[in-house]
Amino acid sequence: SCGKKQNVDPEKLPWEAIRTTLCKGVFGGRVTDDSDQDILDSLVNGTFVPDAFNVDFKLVDVDGAPTLPEGSSKDECFAWIDSLPSHNPPTWIGLDSAAETERDRLVAESVAKKYDDVKAALSDE
Repeated sequence: SCGKKQNVDPEKLPWEAIRTTLCKGVFGGRVTDDSDQDILDSLVNGTFVPDAFNVDFKLVDVDGAPTLPEGSSKDECFAWIDSLPSHNPPTWIGLDSAAETERDRLVAESVAKKYDDVKAALSDE
């Protein structure tokens, strides 16, 4: 079997180790908010499972969520990536559908505060 592609039984992969490595080793050091860690844990724990090897596996359990491509060649995977919409809803990563609105509100508040700070600084001169 040397040089031939071998199929791996998904049940035999060290899923817990993979999930722990992703949640704690790869991203864990960068996550400082407990609710963000919960979202990351949910996303990783729901994605890195034996069922992910099934063609009809949904990456997230929401309407309109993508399923994995049927093919596994580089060209098929890139074609699948290109077929994804340019805008992905926050629900695809386990966030509430209002997450973008909340982010936009926080950005607007930040811009308004900085504008007020600059305006006040200039009027003091």
